[in-house]
Amino acid sequence: MQQCGIYIEGKANCNAKASRQDLIEATTIHMLNKVFLKDLDIMSTIQRVIKSTIKVDDVESIIEKLTLERDENEIALSNLIDTKVKTPDIPESIFNTKYREYSDRLKVLTAEINKLELEHVKNYDTKKRMDKINEILGKKNLVIDELDSEILSTFIYKMISVSPNEIVYCIAGTKNYSDNEFKERRFEFLKTKPIIVETYHTPDGLDKMLYRVVVI
Repeated sequence: MQQCGIYIEGKANCNAKASRQDLIEATTIHMLNKVFLKDLDIMSTIQRVIKSTIKVDDVESIIEKLTLERDENEIALSNLIDTKVKTPDIPESIFNTKYREYSDRLKVLTAEINKLELEHVKNYDTKKRMDKINEILGKKNLVIDELDSEILSTFIYKMISVSPNEIVYCIAGTKNYSDNEFKERRFEFLKTKPIIVETYHTPDGLDKMLYRVVVI
C-alpha cells in the first residue's frame, strides 16, 4: 500500500488514505511508457522546462573569473602586509584603509564563489539526470514493462498520493529537496501546472487511477 506523508502522521489528517500498491505500479508503468516513450511532445516539454535553468558552462566561467580575482586580492593583501613590515613609517590610516578594502573584497568574493559552486553542483546533477534519461530513451524499441530502482530514480523524483485513485508524479527540475522540505512544500507542488493529466484503467476495467505529471 502507498500512503502520503500526512496520512502516515495520522488518519484524521489526510483524506487520501491508502492506495493499492499494484494499482500504483501499473499506473506508473503506463505513465512512463506514455510520457517518456511515446509522447515526444511531452518529453520535449520536460526537457525544455528543466534545461531552461541549466547553465553549467556559464557558472563555471564566472567561478573561474571570481577565483582569479580572489587570488589577486590575496596576493595584494599579502604584499600590503609585507610592505608594512618592511616600511614601518607608512601611515596607519593608509594601511588600514587598504587592508579593509582587500579584506572586505575577499569576504565578498569567497561568499559569491561558495554560492556559485553550490549552484554548479545542482545544475551538474540536473544535467547528469537528463543525460541518463536520454541514454535510456536512446535504446531502440524500449518498452517499460516492470519497475526497478534505476527506472524509478531516473524518471521519477517523488510521488504524491492524493487519494486512493489519484496520484501526482513529480519530475525533478534543478533542485533536490530534502524529505522534510518536500513534505513542507507538497501542497505547493500539487498546485503546479501539470504537463499531462491522464487516467489509467486496469485491463479488467474494474479500477482506474487519475494521474498528473508535474516538473518541480
